[in-house]
Amino acid sequence: MNSSAAFGKAAALFAVLAMIGPAATIAQIPAETEAYQRGCGGCHTRERSVLRAIPTGSEADRRNWIERFMSTHPCEHDNLKPQIVEYLLTKTRR
Repeated sequence: MNSSAAFGKAAALFAVLAMIGPAATIAQIPAETEAYQRGCGGCHTRERSVLRAIPTGSEADRRNWIERFMSTHPCEHDNLKPQIVEYLLTKTRR
């Protein structure tokens, strides 16, 4: 493959990646999963039990409930709480 063709393919790939969004968005789900595992998984090995405890409702209602609950609930890594909230919101979308 000549350098012009390689450059064209690289430019096309870059354009597609730019349309998808920033890399942080692509890596968001694994980071949130890891945050849950590190912050909650030591005590809550059955994720299903945690998810069932979260009331149904709008995303805003669920977020408020989760944040209020987590403000008083012990967590192995408090710095991960924002990512854990996002993880739980994603997992409880109905």
